[in-house]
Amino acid sequence: MSIIKDFHQFISIEKGPVNTAIIDFLKGNVYQVENEIIEKFMKRKYQEIPEFIQSLKAEELIIEVDERRWIPRINLKSRERDEDENSLELEVENGADFMLINNKFMGNKISKIVFYGKKNSAEIIPEVKTIYRRKQFKKCLEKSTIDGLFGKVDETIYKFNMIYNSCWGRKIAVTKDNKIRPCIYSELVIGDIKKDEIEGIIDKAKEYWSITKDKIEKCKDCEFRYMCFDCREIARRENNDLFSTNPHCCYNPYNGKFG
Repeated sequence: MSIIKDFHQFISIEKGPVNTAIIDFLKGNVYQVENEIIEKFMKRKYQEIPEFIQSLKAEELIIEVDERRWIPRINLKSRERDEDENSLELEVENGADFMLINNKFMGNKISKIVFYGKKNSAEIIPEVKTIYRRKQFKKCLEKSTIDGLFGKVDETIYKFNMIYNSCWGRKIAVTKDNKIRPCIYSELVIGDIKKDEIEGIIDKAKEYWSITKDKIEKCKDCEFRYMCFDCREIARRENNDLFSTNPHCCYNPYNGKFG
């Protein structure tokens, strides 16, 4: 019987040009290792990477099993339908026409409403949870600063970011001029709630939902691409290009370094 070392089933591997990210969804941690080392591990050349093996054991990332034993894996690429797949988040700016919004979106599955204004007694859509916030675009700027401090990695968010843009995904915003936008801070207009049918609005919004990091230069090659926040509005404003790289990311996947 041959015993091999393998990652436990809640590990995902994302390979970049220079380094590989090892994502542990069990603890929410992420580790970075040179591609050459991870390739030796996969080829079972354990004797050539003893320090790496010891670090994997210390972090409880690997198990030892009979090589004939099947190790189940989480299927991050799966697009299995769930009850939330057709739902959307609705952002509403103070001054927008509540009655019109209610009439337009009543038949759609709204996961939550984020209202940018003071709390009031009026319901935008009855029985839909409403969260109240102040408009603070600087929060988006803060979240867009990528410096390697990712914090705990959430499997649900990670999988969402593989399919949708991390900010615009499954989101529609109605601003006080009753325009439809990808988010409350965006200058882009994708519809008019007074003039356009909701089906057409959602179809147009889906084009923005689908702008994942896999469609962004540099980001598409990065091993961390599904872990960081992606504000397309910041990229568009600063580079005049909806598909440009995040100007506040200091990681270069082609040399594997931050800064």
